[in-house]
Amino acid sequence: MTTYTLVVRETSSHDGVDADVLDEDGFIETTTQFSYGDYGVHSEREDDRPDRIEEEFTVEAGSIDVQLERNGHTFAFRALADGEEAARVEISDADWDLQA
Repeated sequence: MTTYTLVVRETSSHDGVDADVLDEDGFIETTTQFSYGDYGVHSEREDDRPDRIEEEFTVEAGSIDVQLERNGHTFAFRALADGEEAARVEISDADWDLQA
């Protein structure tokens, strides 16, 4: 069994999100990035960004992946182990003060 951490954080330029799955040593196992503009939202922040969110999970898997879903006004980041959801982080537009 291996412990991983799904890490979701806003980019330093405030125009998107990075989602990484880190292994036990802190190395990136898989990663994805998207721009808010791709989903019709934007951030009005210039300095402060929201705290990063971490969700730890332990699995025995041959493959690890991270996927993004958008439902209404919520982003859902899913860590998949052999195609099965192992961890999930949801962020609503209101949570991170995103504007349409």
